[in-house]
Amino acid sequence: MPLDINLLYGEMAGSWIAHLAIPVAASMLVGVLPYMAPSTKVMIFIGVCTAFSFVCQYGFLAMLQSSSCQGIKDYGSVFRGAVMAALITAGMIAIPAYVEPMRLVVSMMFFDHKALLTPEQAAAQKQIVEAASAIAHQRGGAAITPDEYDDQTFQEIASGASYWAAFAGAYGVGIGSLTAAVCPATA
Repeated sequence: MPLDINLLYGEMAGSWIAHLAIPVAASMLVGVLPYMAPSTKVMIFIGVCTAFSFVCQYGFLAMLQSSSCQGIKDYGSVFRGAVMAALITAGMIAIPAYVEPMRLVVSMMFFDHKALLTPEQAAAQKQIVEAASAIAHQRGGAAITPDEYDDQTFQEIASGASYWAAFAGAYGVGIGSLTAAVCPATA
């Protein structure tokens, strides 16, 4: 039985949706870990997202092979397809993790980005904000500490990762199907 293209497209859409949620779930899991260096936290985040992606992609690709081959005939090809898909996800999640403009282009749609200020800049900004508040009764943005900046950056990475991972999920099913949906020859 040939590959059902409608099923493939449906699974790509399903994987897209699932991969929107994977970074959110991973950020909640990694967020409760005790304090660690930001780079370590990001690496654990990418690893958790990749593991979740593998499990998700394996399920989608197993269903695709099951439909195409009247059952799962080659677990190895499903595994290879899921590994390829998970590696695509890892690469796409690394984009917002390590390329700040690509992180901010997505995260700034949902969050205000506050710059990390030196103590002198923070004191100057505080005076300016207090003066502006006294005059216009407005609330201004305050300086944030390095720890708050690390937390902000991690949240920006997580939101950017959801966007990038969603596309990785869809591409992953498509590319993974090249190996997973091939039915082995029977005698």
